[in-house]
Amino acid sequence: MNKISGLILSLLLSAHVLAQQNDSGDGWGNDDDWDSGWETEQQGLQWHGFVEGALGSRLSSSSLSQRQSLADARLRLETSYQWQNLNLSAKGDLAFDGVKDKWLMNFRELAMQTSLGSHFDLKAGRQVLTWGTGDYLFLNDLFPKDWQSFFAGRDDEYLKAPADAVRVSGFWDWANVELAWMPKFEPDTYIDGEYFSFYNPWAGAVIAPDGINAKTPGDDEWALRIYKTIDGVEWALYGYDGYEKSPKSINLDGRPVFAPMWSLGASVRLPVGPGLINLEVSHYQSKDDSDGQNPMISNSQDRLLVGYEFELLTRLTAGFQYYLEHTQDYAALQANSPFASAEAAQNRQVITNRLTWRDEADHWTVSLFTFYAPADKDVYLRPSVSYRVDDHWRVSAGMNLFGGEGDTAFFAQFKDNNNAWLRLRYAY
Repeated sequence: MNKISGLILSLLLSAHVLAQQNDSGDGWGNDDDWDSGWETEQQGLQWHGFVEGALGSRLSSSSLSQRQSLADARLRLETSYQWQNLNLSAKGDLAFDGVKDKWLMNFRELAMQTSLGSHFDLKAGRQVLTWGTGDYLFLNDLFPKDWQSFFAGRDDEYLKAPADAVRVSGFWDWANVELAWMPKFEPDTYIDGEYFSFYNPWAGAVIAPDGINAKTPGDDEWALRIYKTIDGVEWALYGYDGYEKSPKSINLDGRPVFAPMWSLGASVRLPVGPGLINLEVSHYQSKDDSDGQNPMISNSQDRLLVGYEFELLTRLTAGFQYYLEHTQDYAALQANSPFASAEAAQNRQVITNRLTWRDEADHWTVSLFTFYAPADKDVYLRPSVSYRVDDHWRVSAGMNLFGGEGDTAFFAQFKDNNNAWLRLRYAY
């Protein structure tokens, strides 16, 4: 705790220095030091970002030896530069992770963006990619996610993990097209036992191994979106070719692997009554187990999402979602699986609800997000509260609460990982 507190204090002092440099315009030389083609609002590079300290603790004992679930001291630096039609952007974090007791440095963005003629844009480098209509539910967004950060209480920004990618966007009257190529497969940061325990059917229990020895494929992956807004109706078509984002399959040696797959999907969002309704569908096709006979490889699936968001009362918004996950060739899965009773239902359903209230001055934000799976009778609650002191300071607190019968259901397996968290952020 003393180490984390000292780091937070040091980072806060650094942030004040950077903020003063930005305000004064000093510290980076004169405009003459830069090529006249560079366009900036003020003199030199303009840095901004935040300093954040975060602490979290489990609410009960678990398979892990330590009680702490979150212990971060983090410095964010962001900057960008424009030269003619070329934009360079950088967004990086330097953090000390007290749970793992190590320093981490990660670029969430380190990319160049430019126009290619009148119809195309190109962005290449480290970047966060996202699309689809779901709220915490992702059907056609098969870009990497960081589930460890999500369950630990880090800011929602960190749920979307960065990827090295080349993204080409095309714009026409009939539609817009976006093609993303990742030269090397980028997996999710999945639950592997380092932060949180999980149910392992081979062990028949909730375990917390020191990581999962899964080999990440070195192949590339592709994602395609065709989209357009017509008379207030947003529609999109999606395609993906790559791998499962988490190692849910097993090879002949018993080692977790990322099984190859492709997907096709579509979505639509439009105003209905006082709010917005969204509908999204997707089909996941296993490349190595098309008939579902191999229990070591995830079966193909069809997925459906229906959502509606509206203002329930003044400054109180509500959102509801219904999610269906249909597993194909389910009879073959049950006949061949060594853990038939532990397999998810053929039609796994999840109902979500988000309630968000903000005060008139936009200082307080209170939120509750609920996941509930009626067939499995398990639940995941995410209550949180945030107070914006001023333009620089914000304090946030919340909890991650899991519950359910048994250990095999998706949310119920994490009930030993219930935790509470607190974050303090200074933005500059």
